[in-house]
Amino acid sequence: MAEITLPFKWYPTSTLIDSILAARLTDLSEIEGVPTDLMIGLRFPAYLARHPNKVYWIIHQYRQAYDQWDAGVSDLLDDPEGDVVRHLVHAEDRKAFADTTHPVYANSKTVAKRLQTHLGQKATPLYHPPPNAELLTPGPFGDYLFAPGRLNPSKRPELLLQALAKTATPLRLVIAGVAENQSYMEMLRAEAQELGVSDRVEWLGGIDDETMRACYANARAVVFVPQDEDYGYITLEAMLSGKPVITTTDAGGPLEFITSGKQGLVCDASPLALAESFEALMQDKPSAERLGTAGYELYHRLNISWDHVVETLTGQSRPRDSLRPTLATDVVETAEVTEAADKTADPQADAVARLRTAIAPSQTPQVSLPFQSMSDVLSAYDFETLPPVETPDTEGANTAPPDTGLAAYLGTHWTRFLTTLDMVSDLAPKTVLDVGVFPPLAFEAMMVNALPGVHLDGVWEGPEAYYQKIKSRNGQLPDFDILLRPANIEQDRLPYEADSFDLVLGMEIFEHLALDPYFFLSEAARVLKPGGHILLSTPNVVSHRGVWKTLNGQSAYSFGLFVPTGGVYGRHNREYAPHEVETLAQSAGFETDVLKTVDVYDDAIDPGTAELLCAREDNLALRGETIFYVGRKTGAPTGVPAGFYHGDPERMSGALHVTGHEAQTGLVRVQVTNQSPSWWPQAKGYATCLLAEWIDPGGILRHTNTFVPLTDALGPGASQTINIRIDPGLDAGTETLPTHGTLRLDLFQTGVGRFSGTGRANSITLPCSEDAFIKLVRQGSGSHA
Repeated sequence: MAEITLPFKWYPTSTLIDSILAARLTDLSEIEGVPTDLMIGLRFPAYLARHPNKVYWIIHQYRQAYDQWDAGVSDLLDDPEGDVVRHLVHAEDRKAFADTTHPVYANSKTVAKRLQTHLGQKATPLYHPPPNAELLTPGPFGDYLFAPGRLNPSKRPELLLQALAKTATPLRLVIAGVAENQSYMEMLRAEAQELGVSDRVEWLGGIDDETMRACYANARAVVFVPQDEDYGYITLEAMLSGKPVITTTDAGGPLEFITSGKQGLVCDASPLALAESFEALMQDKPSAERLGTAGYELYHRLNISWDHVVETLTGQSRPRDSLRPTLATDVVETAEVTEAADKTADPQADAVARLRTAIAPSQTPQVSLPFQSMSDVLSAYDFETLPPVETPDTEGANTAPPDTGLAAYLGTHWTRFLTTLDMVSDLAPKTVLDVGVFPPLAFEAMMVNALPGVHLDGVWEGPEAYYQKIKSRNGQLPDFDILLRPANIEQDRLPYEADSFDLVLGMEIFEHLALDPYFFLSEAARVLKPGGHILLSTPNVVSHRGVWKTLNGQSAYSFGLFVPTGGVYGRHNREYAPHEVETLAQSAGFETDVLKTVDVYDDAIDPGTAELLCAREDNLALRGETIFYVGRKTGAPTGVPAGFYHGDPERMSGALHVTGHEAQTGLVRVQVTNQSPSWWPQAKGYATCLLAEWIDPGGILRHTNTFVPLTDALGPGASQTINIRIDPGLDAGTETLPTHGTLRLDLFQTGVGRFSGTGRANSITLPCSEDAFIKLVRQGSGSHA
């Protein structure tokens, strides 16, 4: 195989004509006496060279004689002989294409359409990978827009600058590429200065491959706004990097791959429309992730590979009919090409590849760590609370190897830790509250190395507070300390002031909650600063594995074991679907920044399940085994969402106190206090009342489900006193007497249950005879103050 390049100078027109003649006189039937079997013609006029067996794969024609002439921008329009040359070019192309017995191919539908429009020549689009395609990988969604490519008027960099000037938020644009001349570059810089965006534009100039890879991988989106581009490597490079593309309705080639709202955004070629697209993706990271994933999946479904190109052009295998439209003028939408590709490939293998792509963890972590494994973390820090044992050989040093069992167990979470840490680093918090943390504090060690100077606090089950100062074993890594305060996070207010933290982190705790996840989320919102974030990771009950388990008669839970030593919180009490986590968080005052799922433990995928999910056109990005949710605090909690609770748990926080007792008359004053953030209704749905029960002297419950209503609605923090009468002559503080029983009072939500079940309300008991109890409940609550 040999690559032949012929020189081509298109000005003046006399030289252009000479170039055409030189190409036609070039004989490529053999090279150095060795016959060549096939010539593949790519560019004008080189593809005019002589060979008995030619196949055309048109990368582009001489556009000055075609679409640029029609658009009024061709240099030939300024030449007296321009029209003659234009007709000559047309004639040469027609003759060349008529001489081949092979189908004519084009590198894009845009180029194929030009051939049909101007010459009546049918052509089949045949896509090829961009240069260095194997280097490009998806990465985190950063805080800038990336605009790579040559800097010339046809790529319209001025339009990007004008759009940037119309954005309301401080967007950052990174531009990579070399200007075709220094004066053009100076003009662009001057325009940026005049528009007031110089401080928001980074000019990289020419970049090497690794810089290119990193710029693509870490961008929020890629901007590519050429005018009627032939093909557009930049579009494909963005798709391989898992990034959405912002382009325009007149961009040409990019529109073959980008459908607005599916793989990117397509807008009018105006500064205002582009500015709106810029802001849309910079303000909505989940949308950028969704569009980028869809573009990545589409690229791999389209069979864009050099193997396919070579096999098609050399005749070793015919191109798939479903990927080869009969007429170049047929409008074959991306979705139709995708559907056809799915039908010709192995459906299950393709489905597995699509699903794996959608939920695979990042192969290029954003953070840089001095650890390669969990064993490295455990070796680097002294997580023991006892002082090291000193020997003559190891005086003053603790060189004991890490516990291999512990390292193996924590090592199963390594990918999850890295995925979480990438998201934490993206938020760059200065103060973090880690909820549900438990020694050894390995992830905390990773955090302090990724976020220098971060301050850590923690909440655990307790029952005591726990403090530890953890030192680096080699003295090269940062020491850190942390105080864990005890709290039941669905019953107790978090032991911190409001607006205290930048980030509340809850890794693998949500599924353990048994009573009220909304309470925890609302408390997290309270202790977060305005604009602060919550980050949750939790198993996905509707993952592809959950679907497989369900179809095979198993429980869909990822962890369904009972752990008797762990109490009620030792097991998974409820696993969630991704949008359930989002709905609960949004009701607690959070706006979604990230909602995604990742296979962080196991990459095995059942082919049948993958095929089923693809056939349903599921959002594959939400079928991974672990949910990751990042929400930003933007408002106050709005109340529990419908469909999650029996009753309204937000109102189930209160207190009962005996504030007075007249022994002679039996009058007892009971103060009822609303400690919830919401009003207690006095009647109708979810009204608050007192549950009165009577227990006989033998300890047997004899009378229950008897309600004493409040007389008025009660606001947050407000109290109401209820006067009740028990037996005269009894001391309300005494134990049950042999001749009397016990009155027990609980706060109760009608139709639901007692408050004390939430752990956020108390009961009170009073000595009371059965007669006094019956009189009390039949007369109602008596008088109120």
